[in-house]
Order: sequence, then structure tokens, then C-alpha cells
Amino acid sequence: MRVMDSKVLSVPLLFAVLASGQAAAEDSGQKVQLDAIQVEESLMEDSDAQRQTIKTDAESRRATGNTLGDYLDDQPNVESASYGPGVGRPVIRGMDGYRVKILQNDTEVSDLSAMSSDHAVGVMPKASERIELLKGPASVLYGANAGGIVRLVDDEESFSPKKGLHGKLQGSAADNNDARNLGAVLSAAGEAFSVHLSGFKSQTEDYTDGDGNTIWNSDVLTEQGKVVAGYQYRPTGRVAVSYQYLHKDYGIPNRTTEATRIDMTSKTYGLKIEELDLSKHIDRLQFDLNYTDYLHDETEGDERDGLFGQKTTAANLTMDYGVGKWLGTVIVGYRENDLQVCHEHGGCESFTKAERNGGPLGTSILNYYNATGLPYSHGNPMPDTTTQTGHMGILAERPVGESQAILSLGAHVEVRSLAANPDNIQQTWVYPPSLDPDYYNTDTDWAASLSAGWEQPLSKGLKTSLNLSYLERLPSADELYWNGFHHATDSYIFGNRDLNKEKSLNLDWDTDWQNDTGRMQVSAFFYRFWDYIYQQTLYDDQGQVVTDPFHLSPVWETQQTDAIFYGGSVAYDWNVVRLNSVPLVLQNQFDALRAEKVSGGNLPRTAPMSWLIGLNYAPNQWTASLSLKHVFEATEVAEHEAETPGYNWLQLYLDWKPKTQYGNWVLWMKGDNLLDEYAQNHISFLKDYAPLIGRQFSAGVQLDF
Repeated sequence: MRVMDSKVLSVPLLFAVLASGQAAAEDSGQKVQLDAIQVEESLMEDSDAQRQTIKTDAESRRATGNTLGDYLDDQPNVESASYGPGVGRPVIRGMDGYRVKILQNDTEVSDLSAMSSDHAVGVMPKASERIELLKGPASVLYGANAGGIVRLVDDEESFSPKKGLHGKLQGSAADNNDARNLGAVLSAAGEAFSVHLSGFKSQTEDYTDGDGNTIWNSDVLTEQGKVVAGYQYRPTGRVAVSYQYLHKDYGIPNRTTEATRIDMTSKTYGLKIEELDLSKHIDRLQFDLNYTDYLHDETEGDERDGLFGQKTTAANLTMDYGVGKWLGTVIVGYRENDLQVCHEHGGCESFTKAERNGGPLGTSILNYYNATGLPYSHGNPMPDTTTQTGHMGILAERPVGESQAILSLGAHVEVRSLAANPDNIQQTWVYPPSLDPDYYNTDTDWAASLSAGWEQPLSKGLKTSLNLSYLERLPSADELYWNGFHHATDSYIFGNRDLNKEKSLNLDWDTDWQNDTGRMQVSAFFYRFWDYIYQQTLYDDQGQVVTDPFHLSPVWETQQTDAIFYGGSVAYDWNVVRLNSVPLVLQNQFDALRAEKVSGGNLPRTAPMSWLIGLNYAPNQWTASLSLKHVFEATEVAEHEAETPGYNWLQLYLDWKPKTQYGNWVLWMKGDNLLDEYAQNHISFLKDYAPLIGRQFSAGVQLDF
């Protein structure tokens, strides 16, 4: 478990305190002013049964890379689905893709990272204040995601900055990949008006692996800027408008001889209105309106072979309420996505409609189907789609009895209309009506999810919790409709128009014990899926990989199966000895996961076991830590899947935090993979082409004023 500062009050305890105060107020008919609560710093992340909070500043200094997955991959049962250093989507308890929802504040990030392993997440985690991992009822509030919610929070500082002038400056550099990172934040606020400006830039060149080989086309450029203007029109009312720009240009190391690159841009416009203390039962009412224009192209050599565009409008109304001993949140929202895709050699400078001459549709697909039994297409791989979704989520929590137990309930329902328009697909590559006359019909469907949580103190410093959830997920547009080649992944992908709704029953158990000698956290989970959706390489009867007729690339099929995921984590921080009244902390963390088909056999790309051991010492203004993470050999593999060797990852971190009249400083240095081992990420599609980085030294400075 990583060592971090934390002053955030545990949410269930906060609910218990607030609920007792509210109950007293109702009995007396008066409002009660609660005294301030002092919370001591903890050596471990703030967490409870449903929420785990990570401070971004501290994590950005310790992370090996700059992706969201890099920031989280040392958290219990969290991995990074890397696709070269430019891409790293978090995989949580074996859940990936659409099973992990990523939020920026309370709004889902509008990107295409869940669609394909080569698509980067549309956020720069360094620009957030903190990252929250939610599960159980707290996550069901936002949607039905078996892996839970990753929530990046940046609106507290930007939406309601402290009065006066405040800011942050930071910079860092690394040797292996010639990394340069710069960032600045400036907030100015008066009695009514406020403005918040932030900008971050990260640039790396090609890196070398543990064997000293240069990994070509592994360079990454990321830039993000944001401006927020706010106005407090009354003591309990505030409004803000915002604009955020994100640009990312990165190479993809693969087997092709020509450079494969992705250049993505995302522009988000936002409006936020917040009202506090509206009534006896409504503590906060917030309205969010966001519009995002997302675009990325995929090039091979000098040709633009792919173009992906998505325009998203999202509106959410959030209410924090208290009724009797119940406290909670209700979110009602609407979201519309317009998705366009082009994949054609050198023909994707823009999105266009295909010509029609009145002849039959889908003749080429039909010919390939008759010859091979598979409906191959060499045109645009999926129709333009419009997805309209209305959703509602509710979270309710209350203390129970005198034991300070907490009962949590969550529910979420969504209704979705998915319309497909094949006018962008060339005439002979339209899916032929003779194979499926309803292929492009508009679908309207719904999904409902429920969750319950119970947290029970057992004794002083010891508590345990259970979360039980029933989740339903509707298949995404690309899982249903994709039929074609994907240049960046060098694969031919078949979607499945007949996919069923994915359903799962999820059980999470956590126990937390702490005293003067340390803290132990034990977690376990068991997830049972019906119609689990995944992609599997297609093999013929002789066990050979099936390749498409156009590029001779591996064919992936979108399939469904009943599946189970189970595993857990044990993390223990032990204060071995006190040196000058400061504890020397021994850290241990062990993670394990299995993912199996109910019918027998393993699911592909399942993270192997890992064990981390480390020492941490933080006297006065200093922090020093040394950790060794051993990732075991990946042997529990799917049929035809190759095993991956284990490796050791040794990291050293030092920082100094002086406080001066000019502000608070952090000067730090770090060494990653100090043993310079050759290491592969088993869950990456590019594990053979893009192994992990070799030995690297980094250093940086930060000033808060």
C-alpha cells in the first residue's frame, strides 16, 4: 500500500455524525451548528467500504507514467491496461472497458477509451485534485459498472476557490525517455467573482526497455488547459462556466514497419449552478450541463487511415438530501452521443456519406460470407450512431443501532435509444439485408441495478463491511456494430448484433484493522456474470489464428459467456520502530485474481499475482521510501494465450517539503526499475512490442502559494 497523507473524514462516519445532528435538530425544531472535527493524518489512503481517495499531487510524483492507469496501478487489485506509454486505462478487480466508468467530477468523461485498447483516456490525471475509487452503492449512483467508478475531482478548487490569489507551479524531468513535465494553476477570488486557470504539458521521447532496446514510436505529447469563471450571486448560490482543452499525440509500438500514431483533441464546455440549504431536507441542488467535441485520427506512415469523432451533450441534476436519519444523493440525467467512425486507407480526412447507385447493398460482404462463413467487410467498420440515454441514480445511507453500523442502499436505472445510420458505409460493404434485415433497426432498451452495503464496527479500530450488487449493462454501439479492420490494433474485429444484456451479481468484503502498531486492510470479491461480453482471438480447427483476407491480421470476435471473477488483497503497514518519535513503516501488499468461464477455462489477459514490500520513513519535512514489487509469472491463461514471465520492480523515492514565506515547496527525486529488469505487462495487447520502461531516474519541484 502506498504511503500518502490524508485528512479526509471517512464518509460513513461523517454520515453518522450528520444524521445524529439532524435528528437532534428535528427533535428541537431548530438547526444545529456542528463543531469542527479534527482528523489526524494517516499514513495510508483515506478509504471506507465504498470509497478510496488518492491525492493526485502525491501520486503524480510516485507514478511511473502519466496515464490514469499509471497513477492507480499500485492500488489493491488495480492494473493498467497499457498500450504503449500513451495509453493506460485502469482495470479494477479484473473489470475493464465499459465495466469501469470514468468521471470528471460528476459527469462521465466523453472519450472512446472503453471502445478500444489503443484509445487514450480523455483526461490528464495530473490536472485533478484527487482521484476517488467507488464501489457498491456509492458507484451504482452513477451507473451499472462492475468495476466501479473512477472519479477525478477538480471542481472544488476551480468552482469555489479560496479568496485571494493562490496557485501552484510544478516541473519535472526524467532521463530514460527524456520526459519534461510542466504545470501551473492560478486561482483568484473576491467576494463574488472568481477565476481559475490551469495548464499542464507532458512530453516524452522513445524509451528503452530493461534489455536496452529502444522502443520506437513510443513518444507521447499531452497538453491540457482549463479556465473557469465563477460568480456567487448570493451566499448560498453560485454559478460557473468553464472551458477545457485536451490534446494528446502518441505513437503506438507494433509490428508494422510504418509509424502508427493517434492524435486526439477534446474540447469541453461546461455550465454549473449550485444552490445550498434550499429547505429542511435539501442540502444541495446542483445542475451541470456539458458539451464535448472529441476527435482523434489514426495514421500509418503518411496516410490517415482512421478517424473517430464523438459529440456529447450531458445534463445532470444532483440533489443531496436528508430525511430523518437517511442522508444521500439523487442524480437525474440525460446524455446524447453522436459517434462517427471512418477506417479507409488514406481516405479519412473527414466524415462523408457514401455514394449510392441504386444497386443491391452488401454484395461484397455476402460474397465473403458465402466463401468463408464470416461476413468480412473492407469499408467503414460501423454505422454512424446516435445514443440517447436517460438515467436516474439514488444513494441512501443511515446509521443503525448504537454500534455505529452504516446501512447503504443504491439503485440506478437507465433507458437507452440507439439509432444506427449506415449512410457512411460504402454500398457493397453495408451489412446485407439477406443476412439480417433488422441489423440497423433502432433499439430501445433499459437496464436496472441495485446495491446494498453494510459497515459494522467490531471493536475499537476494527470494522468490516459487505457490498452486494446486482448490475445490468447494455452492450455498447461498437460491441454491437463494429465489423472491420482496426489499423492501430492491427486486428480485424467482429462485433455481435445479437448480444444480450450483461448481468452480474457482485459481492465485495472488506475488513480494516488499525492500532498504534499499524494498519491492516483485507479485501475479497466474488463476481458472477451472465452473458459476460469480451473479445477473443479466433482460431481454426487446427489451432491456427484466423486472419482477415485484406491485411492477414488476427481476427477478434466479440463473444458472450457466463463467467466468474474472484480474488482479493491483503495490505499491512507495520510501525517497526520509532526513530526520533517518527515510525519506520514496513509496507506489504499482496493481490490475487482469477477470471474463469463457467463452462471451463480461463478468460484472456487476466492480471497475475503481485506482492509489494517496502519501507517508509517521514521525519519532519522529509519522506523516504523504498519498495520492491514482484509480479508473478502469468500462468493462468486462456486457450492459445501465451504465458508471461514474472519480474521485480524496485523503486526509490525521496522528497523534502520546506515551508517558506514564498509558499510551500516540494523537491523530490525518484528511481524506477532500479534493477533494470525486462518486464512485460501481461494484460497489454502490446506486451511483446511495448515492454515496460527500463531503469529511469526522475526529479521535480513544486511550489504552492
